[in-house]
Amino acid sequence: MSSEEDIDAQFRDLVAHLGQEDLLDTPVDEGLHLDGGRLSVALVLAPLPSPQALHSLLSFAGLRATVVRLKPWTAVWLPVETQPTDEEELDALLTDTRAMPQEVDETARVISRLSKYGAVALMSWLVEGDGVETGVSGRISARRYVQGAPEEEIPAGLLLGSMPQAAEDLLLGRTKPSDYDDTISSDGSHRRRPGPFGWLRKK
Repeated sequence: MSSEEDIDAQFRDLVAHLGQEDLLDTPVDEGLHLDGGRLSVALVLAPLPSPQALHSLLSFAGLRATVVRLKPWTAVWLPVETQPTDEEELDALLTDTRAMPQEVDETARVISRLSKYGAVALMSWLVEGDGVETGVSGRISARRYVQGAPEEEIPAGLLLGSMPQAAEDLLLGRTKPSDYDDTISSDGSHRRRPGPFGWLRKK
């Protein structure tokens, strides 16, 4: 089995059994502090081993995005400005689902066409409370996309439990893409581990 086939297989296994389990939709981390009291971050997971390859493919599609290596896969990191309307909040309360923001949806649709196993978009909506409800709480939701089309939500908690710790850290704002090696920013600049002879490399 080639390395690409192996990565496809691991990605297939990641989402194969995510059917009807309950969503973990109230992440809480007392150690977090959100600038401005809110944070919304998305990760769109792709079954590709190379951040450079994913960044190039997205560029061809007209998308500028930051790509993070989440071994054995890669993911697009998107900070999202969200200010849900009262109608959207009511709909989320009644249906227990939230629509993916437009930029996340568009990116996931493009990435889902790169592999027969599609892509997975994860989105965090975090709010810092005060008064009686202190600390950070909110929701993480996940949705699979296949061949450019969204499917039903999948259990975010179960999914995160099968992924590298970096995925949760990025979604909760504990870390940023610049904290990880092999990250490619939206402008194409590449962060790579220097190594013992890093000073010899071209900048």
